[in-house]
Parts: sequence; structure tokens; C-alpha cells
Amino acid sequence: MSTYTNSMGDRLQQIASQPEGFLLYEGGRVAEELRNKVTHVRIAPHVENFPIAAFRGCDKLIELQLNEGLQVIESAAFMGCTALRSVIIPSTVTIVGRYAFAECTSLIELQLNEGLRVIWESAFNSCTSLQSVTLPSTVTELKEGTFCNCFDLVELQLNEGLEIIGQDAIQYCQSLRNVTVPSTVTVLDNLAFYDCSNLVEVQLNEGLQFIGGGAFHTCTALRSVTIPSTVTELGACLFSGCTNLSEVIFLGGKRLFNQEFFDCCVRREEQGLLDQEALDEMLFDEDGDFTFHGCQMITVKISISWAVTERLAKLPRECMLSVEEKIHTFRRLELLQDGDVLACFPVVRMAPGDEAGDDSDDDEDDDTFEVRDTNHETARSLQQVLQLISFHELKESSILLELAMWKSKIDEPASVAREDCRIAIPDPAKSLIMDYCGFTGLP
Repeated sequence: MSTYTNSMGDRLQQIASQPEGFLLYEGGRVAEELRNKVTHVRIAPHVENFPIAAFRGCDKLIELQLNEGLQVIESAAFMGCTALRSVIIPSTVTIVGRYAFAECTSLIELQLNEGLRVIWESAFNSCTSLQSVTLPSTVTELKEGTFCNCFDLVELQLNEGLEIIGQDAIQYCQSLRNVTVPSTVTVLDNLAFYDCSNLVEVQLNEGLQFIGGGAFHTCTALRSVTIPSTVTELGACLFSGCTNLSEVIFLGGKRLFNQEFFDCCVRREEQGLLDQEALDEMLFDEDGDFTFHGCQMITVKISISWAVTERLAKLPRECMLSVEEKIHTFRRLELLQDGDVLACFPVVRMAPGDEAGDDSDDDEDDDTFEVRDTNHETARSLQQVLQLISFHELKESSILLELAMWKSKIDEPASVAREDCRIAIPDPAKSLIMDYCGFTGLP
């Protein structure tokens, strides 16, 4: 066994029983004269942490064996180890420092184990060959730039337990095709998925509250995005440059609608369906910039499940199916496979001077956007659906009322034959109710 010692007393021991060049690390920083010679390293059992930049720039390091018992991998510990291909982080490690494995451009395999708690900024930044990562549930935050510039990252599994996806955390992961954000995540920070240009599908779950500015900027493969009902704030230019994004679905629709419409919908489609102030607050930043500027988006779709789906579910099956069939025929309403109903609104883009009849070709950046219920088309369709539901509800209620009155007569001591005890609501009364509610002409 031979020992290399630098001026600081740090040691790397060559192990005779191991292949040529395999070294046992016992502490300290690797001497400068060894950094371009070290190829295989095994960490001694007693080592609990590395000093900052311990192996930085060891560009010939191919194999690294980290010991159980290791607790902290300090900042830049293996930064720039461009030949390193595989890393298994032991379950005893709780902290991976800033830039710990940054610029390990040959790193293909990375195993992170349960027990890991903190991954500091840019820990795996520019690991350009990294292909798959599963984040342990014990990690609660992806900090700034964690997997930024991991161009070959195809699979990223984020587990329940994660709470924050930080700024630039997954930026420029241009091979990533789909990602699911766990329900425990409340914050998706600025530029988190910036320029993930092949990201086709992103699933955002209930529990998410804030999506930061430019979080999906230039995700050019995205075609549809669903915003959970728990989201209360969208950052500026959130989907700017998403040139194929054609629709966005808001599940938290109730706060975006004019509630007076639902209170008086039978007679007041002119009341207006949208709460324009609440919608503008959601879709435009404080400078008036449209959240979806630069998209080809033509439709905003808003869930009306509380007003339609929940009421449909209480109807007899044949009535429910009848209404659902009608929904398919109405303009600007969409019935999803899970039974949710969406109200659809076109995005209207206007160049400066449009309203004044100016046909000049102005810069697209000066265009303004509005989400409108043009000619009250969506309101009119929704009104008819609500009338149909109310019609079936009333019909069912009248049957129940008749049965209750029938039962009350049966329970009374009388000599009247049972078959004559049923008391129907008089037809004139039914007609008046139907007319008052606007149901005349409905089946």
C-alpha cells in the first residue's frame, strides 16, 4: 500500500488489493498534483463529510464508491469530474451541497436514497448526460438550479413530500417529456421548467398555490395545461413562448364567475357570466402583461363542476345521461370523460388601433388580449343546461312530493280505498311553476 500526502496532511492511499489507480480517501482535499491522475476512489468508512471542493476538477475520476456513514457532501466536492459516470448517494447522507456534482458531464446514473433532506443550489447543474432521477420523499425542496442544464434528462420522478420547486430548478431539461408535480408542492417558482422544449405533458395537482413567472416559458411542445383549483396566483409571462399551447383549463372556476348569473340565470344571461375583474387578476400581471403572451392559445376553459357536475350526479341515471347528451350539442361547453363540464371562452387578441379601424402592422409585443364571452354564447348555452337540470330536479321533487302526500293519506284512518289515495299536484300549478322557471317547451 502506498500513501500520497500533500502539504495539508491529507491522504489518499492506494489499495494494493484493488485495481491500479484505485485509491482510498481518508479526508481532506485531493492534492493538485493528483487531480488529473485519480481514476477510482473509495471513501474510507470513518469519513463523515468532505471539505469544500475536495475532488473538484478530478477530470479522470471514473468510479466513486461512497460509504454508508457519510453524512454531508460539501459544496463543489465533485464539481467538474467530467469522466464520472455513476453515483450512488448512501442513505446516511442528509445534505448535498451547492454545485456538489455540477458539470459532471458524463454522469448518466444517479441514485438518491430516502434519508436525504437537503439538496442545495445547482447541486447537479449541467450534468448533461444524466438520464433519470427519482427524488426521495424526504427532500422537501428543489432549490435554485438543482437540475438546470441536464439536457439528456428524460425521466424525473418527484415524490409526495416535496413542497417547493425552486427557481430554475429544472430549466433547460430539453429531453424531459412529461412530469407530475406532487400534491404536496405548494410553490412552483419562477422559470422552474424554462425551455423544457420537449415537455409534452405536465400534471399539476390540487394543493399547488403559486406558479411563478416564466415557469413554463418556451415549453414549445405543450399543448394543454390544467391549473388546479387551489392555485391563487400566476406569475408574469408564465407560458410565454409556448407556441403550441392551444388551451388552458382552470379547475377553480367558481371564483372566476359572476355568482349573480347562477343566482338568476333563468332570466338574466345579460347579467354576464364572467367576473372580469377576478379573471383579469388571474391572467394579467400588475403591468398588464398577459400570462399566456406568445402562445397560440385560442381558448380558456373553466370548470363549472360545482354548478353542473355535482347537480347532475344527483339525478337519476337516465336523466343525467339525457342532459349530458344535450351538453355535447351546445356551443362553448365541453363534457370531459370524468364528468366535469367546462365553460369555454375565446381569447381575443387586438393590435393597437384595432378598435379605431387602424390596419397598420404593429409590433406583436404591443398587442392586448381579452378573454370574452362573445355575444354571451357561453352564458346562453350554460343557461340552457341549468334549465334542463332544474327541470329534472323539479320533476323528481314533484314526484317525491306526490308520494309524500300519498303516504300521508294512507297513514290517515279512512275508509277510502288505497288506490284512490294518491293526490297529484294540479296541472295548472305545475304549468305556472314551469312557466315561472322558464321551462316552457322543455321535454
